[in-house]
Amino acid sequence: MKNGFCASVRTHFYRGGRPHGFTLVEMMVVIVLMAILLALALPSFNSLIEKYRVEGMVSALMASVSHARAEAARRGQAVTIRQRAECSGADWSCGWETVVGSGDGLEILQRQDPDTRVAIEKSAVGSMAFDPMGHFSSVARISFHPVGSASSSNDVVVCLSLGWRVRRC
Repeated sequence: MKNGFCASVRTHFYRGGRPHGFTLVEMMVVIVLMAILLALALPSFNSLIEKYRVEGMVSALMASVSHARAEAARRGQAVTIRQRAECSGADWSCGWETVVGSGDGLEILQRQDPDTRVAIEKSAVGSMAFDPMGHFSSVARISFHPVGSASSSNDVVVCLSLGWRVRRC
């Protein structure tokens, strides 16, 4: 019976007396080669991941600055970006807060959680304030770099100048 299901399957897989397909040995060789290629490519992926972590924190800071300037203009009063209470000195690695007011009237507008894998340092100790016109009160350089990384290829520095300009240095 040549026109049944079994006959058509047999003729598809067996042509010329040999079965077509992969043997277990051939498949294992391909898997081993793929594992070797993956192991060779992995270090370059670590550098890329570090770069994106740093870029994420830079974007978060720039968004916070933009938000603080807009809120200062909208509210007609000074808005401040300050390091969180866990930080000290020029270290901003534990995150920052955008606040308006002072004392009992202090209102936290936004909080940025830290990424423990990114170190953030501000050139001068203290907070960053924006007046009701959206101008920055002083000059600051904020550097971002991966924690524990020996190379400086993923380091980013953000400069805030007098007035309103925020840029990468």
